[in-house]
Amino acid sequence: MVLKNIFKWAGLFVLAFVLQTTLVPSISIFQFRPDLLMLVLFALALKAGVIPAVYIGFFLGLAQDLYSPSILGQNALSKTIAGFFAGLFNEKLVRIDPIFKAVLLLLMFLLNDSVYLIVQMVKTGGSMQGIGMELITATLPRALYSLLLGMIPILWENYSQATVRR
Repeated sequence: MVLKNIFKWAGLFVLAFVLQTTLVPSISIFQFRPDLLMLVLFALALKAGVIPAVYIGFFLGLAQDLYSPSILGQNALSKTIAGFFAGLFNEKLVRIDPIFKAVLLLLMFLLNDSVYLIVQMVKTGGSMQGIGMELITATLPRALYSLLLGMIPILWENYSQATVRR
């Protein structure tokens, strides 16, 4: 059973990574692209908890660091912290309704990008004054677009559980 879950999540992450690099650029709206990898990390964190989310967040961020020309470890750190945050709200321990999941997903995006931008500013010696504006102008639209896509499976799961209970 555990091995089946590992293969399921690994397949979801590989699929999200492939779609993120191939399909997502073509569905961007005003240069804002949804982050499918964060959505899958969020789903894993809610289902599996803190420890798997931290490990997967780290390796997911490391894969993004190796794929993109950013500072090595920047994505790994931000995804690890974001995975830890989302993993705190494990569905095995806490009952979460869809609206709270949406708020958590937005907070996860803001936390991820805040850490990413702070590391970038510290490493490049830039000013921290632009982080707030960057979060509002870039992160928030991307997070809302991702939230729109991410709420489809959340609502589907919630609706299917409601019909099974009847």
